[in-house]
Amino acid sequence: MAFSIKYKPLFEVRIFHQYFLNKGTSDFFSMSEADKEKQLAGYKVSKFLLVFPTAKSRNLLAGQHLVFSLTNTGFMIWVQVTDANDNIPLISLDDALELTFLLQPLNHTFINCTNLKFSSAGKLFFFGNTKPGSEPVSFPQIKLLNHHLVVSEDFLLTADGEKNLKSELTPAEQNKNLFGLIKIRMKADVASLNITENPNQIKTPIPIFEILLENRKTVWRYFFNEKPKVKPHDSVTEETASGLQLITKDPQPLTEKGFVSIELDGSELPNPDAQVVKPNSSDNKIYSEIYM
Repeated sequence: MAFSIKYKPLFEVRIFHQYFLNKGTSDFFSMSEADKEKQLAGYKVSKFLLVFPTAKSRNLLAGQHLVFSLTNTGFMIWVQVTDANDNIPLISLDDALELTFLLQPLNHTFINCTNLKFSSAGKLFFFGNTKPGSEPVSFPQIKLLNHHLVVSEDFLLTADGEKNLKSELTPAEQNKNLFGLIKIRMKADVASLNITENPNQIKTPIPIFEILLENRKTVWRYFFNEKPKVKPHDSVTEETASGLQLITKDPQPLTEKGFVSIELDGSELPNPDAQVVKPNSSDNKIYSEIYM
């Protein structure tokens, strides 16, 4: 008698960061499909975030015959299905079953290139298809693909909420300098965000959730050894009386790819990377610095 083990996708989470996906001033989501494919060709979430299930969830995954797999844009959960019906999980998935995944930035440039307050660094963002019990009714839920809801401080847990959720983690997990936590329950607060359908069936098509991180804009500051000639139509203006420091007239987007044209006397100035970003409390602006 032939015997086979078959897995099917249960749900997916995609994490889009516009620092890596936009091209200069061109927005990724406004590009043609061909250009989107080009931008996605070198895109890997693992370049800037570690994404992994908690120890508790790893045990649940094994017990439920579920498999966690990383993708270039995030991760997927697969479920073993029955031979008789490949829309039915081999082991029933309880409505209250929850899986938790952690997001850990790989280096300091994550906050530099992400459009969030610097004061948010070290605090915990929550993305789930259910609202944490300690949070207000208005707390946002994770959205499905193509809703393009930008992550903001609205997703930050309160101090009590962070304490409650961290209590579910191991001491090692609590000490990982986490950025966020994704919690997905089989039955969500809103039916459209459910993972399974009655009676315990895999949804078709499967839910694909989206987390969208916006790239930061900064004022670009240029340092010169000799005073350059600045014309009225240029993209920069003098910041100091000496004329050796110029700043862009408007904040400009930080992107890994592409080029933003910053003109000075008929020439184009270089673009900064995300290695050094300096907030200034006196004027409430954020600066990127380039030495010429």
